[in-house]
Amino acid sequence: AEHMLASAKWKAVSWRSGTKGRLKARFAALRVRTADGPPQRIWDKGQQHLPGDEAWLIGEQRASGEKKYYLANLPASTDLR
Repeated sequence: AEHMLASAKWKAVSWRSGTKGRLKARFAALRVRTADGPPQRIWDKGQQHLPGDEAWLIGEQRASGEKKYYLANLPASTDLR
């Protein structure tokens, strides 16, 4: 996830006030295809997973240096704002 989002456009977002001030972080999102599709036998290689559905890969970078990554199954047409 970190490698895939390395060249993505990151945007600073502040979403609410917490007990220690405004909660804010940098976010990036990109459409990816998961590797958890239905299993299928391919020649003599046994069961292989086909590509799965598309999803949003979302990265979060906090000021503390903490990084988190999420997958969201929202439609591709979802407004990222």
